[in-house]
Amino acid sequence: MAPVRILPDEIVNLIAAGEVVERPASVAKELVENSIDAGASSIEVDVEQGGRRSIAVRDDGCGMSRHDLMLSIQRHATSKLSSASDLAGIGSFGFRGEALPSIAAVSHLSITTSDGSSAWKLEVDGGVLRDVAPAARTRGTTVAASSLFFNQPARRRFLRSVETELSWLSRYITALSFSRPGTAFSLRSDSSAVFSLPPSTLEERVAIRFGVDGATGLLSSSSEDGGLAVRLIVCPDRRFASRAHCYAIVNGRFVNARLLLGPVERAFAGPAGYPVMLCLLDCPASDVDVNVHPAKLEVRFRDPSAVESVLLRSIEELGTGRRDSMQVRLFQSFPAGRSAPGAGVSQAAFEFEAPRQAGDAGEVHQLPVIQVGSSYLVTSVAGGVVIVDQHAAHERILFERIGASLSETGAAPSQRLLLPETVEIDQGTLSVLSQYASVLTSAGFEFEVNSGVLSLHSVPEGVMHALESFLEVIASLSDPSRASLPPLQQIAAAAACAGSIKFGDAISPQAARELIDSLFSTADPFHCPHGRPTLIEVSFKELAERFGR
Repeated sequence: MAPVRILPDEIVNLIAAGEVVERPASVAKELVENSIDAGASSIEVDVEQGGRRSIAVRDDGCGMSRHDLMLSIQRHATSKLSSASDLAGIGSFGFRGEALPSIAAVSHLSITTSDGSSAWKLEVDGGVLRDVAPAARTRGTTVAASSLFFNQPARRRFLRSVETELSWLSRYITALSFSRPGTAFSLRSDSSAVFSLPPSTLEERVAIRFGVDGATGLLSSSSEDGGLAVRLIVCPDRRFASRAHCYAIVNGRFVNARLLLGPVERAFAGPAGYPVMLCLLDCPASDVDVNVHPAKLEVRFRDPSAVESVLLRSIEELGTGRRDSMQVRLFQSFPAGRSAPGAGVSQAAFEFEAPRQAGDAGEVHQLPVIQVGSSYLVTSVAGGVVIVDQHAAHERILFERIGASLSETGAAPSQRLLLPETVEIDQGTLSVLSQYASVLTSAGFEFEVNSGVLSLHSVPEGVMHALESFLEVIASLSDPSRASLPPLQQIAAAAACAGSIKFGDAISPQAARELIDSLFSTADPFHCPHGRPTLIEVSFKELAERFGR
């Protein structure tokens, strides 16, 4: 075994840099955070080849004196901390004093800065100071890092394509812009603008960044409990295949926090993808530990259950707001001057006042819902077109109807079949029936078994495909993977899935109207019990873009 020895500073710096500088996006994140800490009102980021060739960050912050500039590239030199007690209440982005020396260790780094009285430029190559000289600059700082990992070819080979590195970098800058909506941000790549965000409110910033109508395309909610405050913003109609635009921000700091994003994703994500989601948590600095990892992307909460509780209340409020927003848009689809409808949402959504002919005073015509592909229901609302998945919508309706009846009365209303439906069953099915007989009866299923033949006489009210629904329920109760769910919930979900309107089932316009009316009476009209979306909305703006208008 070789003797123990202290590593030279050069190797220490490279090891430390590996923890802080993972890719070009890490460099951009650290530099922009420094600009925010410096009180900048405008931050400009310019990159070449996704940051692989160069990254430059310019700000109009407080700048540095020559003395502070020289200290800034020394490891563990910082203006953010003065005592160990400061770690319990960190309010700044930086505090470790590692970012600039780590970046300088693996790139060609230049810093030009002015505190308003004098300006200086410093150059470092691979951690070695090359020059410090007077410069010309207005108040603020410009930091440029080029040839990232030039002295670590193995690390450089692990960098991804220009497009991938740029997407990561854009995500970090976007997230930081959400933490400071009053600060102007811009990102340019290879001399082309990626985005430019003027000072604004947070909702305006999200709308500008993702090109949505802030009036109808954004949902927001907030909730508080003691010193905890959660604010949620979701763009349900802007979806992506990955979580690239799901952001968690704690006390202004962009972090990876599944505790925050997990519940929001379960409520709003699905097979159609992940919507733009922004979750901001404000809490006492002493209740969150940001000193977990050098990259400062991980946090720990003193009381995770309290955070989850206030978050769930905000999610519930957001879901209610989305339903109300959709209903408002359904009402707004009527021409001005029409009297407010007093019936259900479907009547409001699909009636319109046609030009009246002589003798039809007071007559109201209905705008029909169009069924396409024997699977989808299509209609128009204010600002766009709504497409409803008839199976998923009916599944949600049945699931809540059965579940509500069971929880309120202990028994769901049933409908008797005109003729019993029969099927031969095996011993395993018979065992399940014996075990859950009383629960199935409470759910609205009436059946009997004679000589291995099951006769089904009644099913829960509203259920179609009676025997198929019952057999799906039995299969669910027999599935070990669903054993964690209460039997009544299993029965409600399985009966709703198998007993709902199928793809290919033709339904009348009146049935379609009633379906949508019932859908918007549920607690969550936007997802089936399995989390899939029940409807999508395509704005007229998107349609115009698709048609090149």
